[in-house]
Amino acid sequence: MFVEQSVARLWRVRTAFVLLCLFPAVGLVTWAVQRSSAAHRAAVANAAAKLLGTTVTIEQLTHPQPGCFRLSGVQIGGTNLPAVEVETTPDEIRLRLETLTCTPETVPLVVAVIRRWLNEPAGFDRNCVLDIGQLSWGQAESAADLNRPLRVECVAAGTGRAVRIFSVGMPADELRIVRTQAEAPGSVPTAERLEVEASLSQAMPAAIVAAACGELFLGQWKLGQQALIEGRLQAALAGGHWSGEAAGTITQVDLAQMTASLPNSLEGLASISVEELVWAGSRLSAVDCVCTAPRGGVDQAWLEGLVSIMGCRPATAFRDPLNGGFRDFERLGCRVTIDASGVRLRALPQQAGCLVESQGLPLVKEPVGEASLDRLAWLLSGTAPPAVPGTPMTAWLLSVLPLPRTSR
Repeated sequence: MFVEQSVARLWRVRTAFVLLCLFPAVGLVTWAVQRSSAAHRAAVANAAAKLLGTTVTIEQLTHPQPGCFRLSGVQIGGTNLPAVEVETTPDEIRLRLETLTCTPETVPLVVAVIRRWLNEPAGFDRNCVLDIGQLSWGQAESAADLNRPLRVECVAAGTGRAVRIFSVGMPADELRIVRTQAEAPGSVPTAERLEVEASLSQAMPAAIVAAACGELFLGQWKLGQQALIEGRLQAALAGGHWSGEAAGTITQVDLAQMTASLPNSLEGLASISVEELVWAGSRLSAVDCVCTAPRGGVDQAWLEGLVSIMGCRPATAFRDPLNGGFRDFERLGCRVTIDASGVRLRALPQQAGCLVESQGLPLVKEPVGEASLDRLAWLLSGTAPPAVPGTPMTAWLLSVLPLPRTSR
């Protein structure tokens, strides 16, 4: 009897050891091996690719703690990223990057992800937060890096979804995008509205802004790799048309690149101060800006066009008998005002009406009156009135310039 009880007790202990210790240990080891396997990395990469809409590869994946994993050797859409920490909860996904280099090539990828998050709530069912320890523009020669954390918050509430990008410690620098969808009367089931607000107190490379905006604002103009932008923007998309206003400054504008698509060229580095920029229905309605350049060159054809098309007055050095082609200048400055009534070119104060000066002599003086909007399109497209707009630049200008009052 004593032997039988000892044997039964021994089997019970062995069974308990197998059930409570061995099986969990084997299961834990199996789970750990599976989590560190190439198949698991491929599954995570495929899930991320499906979510982001682009190719994703991961070289290494570790799980430092439950609900958190660390990715190394990450490549998204051909862009290499440093180590990424991902922490997930039922309501939120939080990503952390120590550094990120933002270039005109990587910005479209970020814009595409933000657009998917705003427009595809079924695929992105949780709030997302991205914390970047230090952001670099990748253009040290033209702009200082942001030596402070940057945060991207993607949140949802009801039918609305919003993205907020801001520099931690600098509340004045912020980009906010809000998408709302509400019931609309009639046969249309929903009405969609997209609002964008941006405030930049620290200069940002214009190439980055152009890459983010696409063809919306700066798509037709290349401002150069050194150009910097700062200012504010408020815009709204409703019914398929954009409306809004903006103000700010653009410095170190490369005039040669800016005019590369035009028939005549300019050279030099310029600064553009936008006092007012208002558009409605995807058309400009008011523009008030000041353009200055300390030195550079101008094609004589520009001067001829300013006189014959825009009504400017030829000055003392309007023509040079020894140089009828490209002219050097030591000062360029003008104020441009555009609205439905036309275009007005004015010289800056203290310049006695002179728009361009060379060797202390005026080349062109401001016009007496204003010019019609179609004449500005003719000037920039290299055609002469009365011309039928036949160039892509003319067509684009006439599609965005204000509608003249006579055509309303």
